Amino acid sequence: MIITPLQIRFNDMDPMKRVNNATYSSYLELGRLDFCNKYLKIDQLEDIPFVLIRIEMDIKSSLKPLENAEVHTWVSYIGTTSWKFQYKILNPINNQIYVEAETVQVYFNYRLDKKENIPSSFRKILEKEMNLT
Repeated sequence: MIITPLQIRFNDMDPMKRVNNATYSSYLELGRLDFCNKYLKIDQLEDIPFVLIRIEMDIKSSLKPLENAEVHTWVSYIGTTSWKFQYKILNPINNQIYVEAETVQVYFNYRLDKKENIPSSFRKILEKEMNLT
């Protein structure tokens, strides 16, 4: 599981002093970025081997300024050309869950502008982060 600490910024807030619902997607993106930083060597944008095709998110509780939060990211499914990341945004101190989410990524070759089967080397990386719970 990849754990990404979050820094809640003033800009993340809505007028009700809660994290804006659109900001949660950016937090999920930080989890995917940590996945890339952990496993991939990316010198150019075209080196990123996937494209995001779906986001599903349930906001369970409002995240407010000065609260501790982190994104937990793991792989829950691996197909032929796609896989799913599962996420929880939670408070690491009391385990309060703010968001549960899922994204679907497709293995994509940007240089050829087409999706491809997940190569075995990348599948092994995904399997390292797989958690079926």
